[in-house]
Amino acid sequence: MRTTPFPNIVLSADATLNDSDKTFTVPAGKAWRLQSLYAQLVATATVGNRQLDVLLTDPSNNELSKLQAGAVITAGQTRTVVFAEHNPQETAFTNALMFRALPSGFILPAGYKIRVFDSAAIDAAADDLTVRMLLEELVE
Repeated sequence: MRTTPFPNIVLSADATLNDSDKTFTVPAGKAWRLQSLYAQLVATATVGNRQLDVLLTDPSNNELSKLQAGAVITAGQTRTVVFAEHNPQETAFTNALMFRALPSGFILPAGYKIRVFDSAAIDAAADDLTVRMLLEELVE
């Protein structure tokens, strides 16, 4: 429920080092409409192709939607993927940046989760993943 004609846009972020798996849980009494998701992965020299994925799940971790970067991130690379509605579905990085689409109008109620991670888990305890999300936060 909105109390003004303007959306309540909030930033949720996690830039903890040595972690390539981040989960955000919608707080009690709130609902989130994901506006955009910025994910930057700084890969170590450990050989392997990292696959950046975003999972939208219910409280029991059942998948509702799965989003993927359109190309892998290799050892020693720093790459950024920006997910937002109406973005193109790029399949290559341009100057270390890629745009990917989000499902339109997807609202997650309290307890639902957004997980951003390297699904290949190449160097999960040493790669650095930074996630910043702009969310329209609704009060239930």
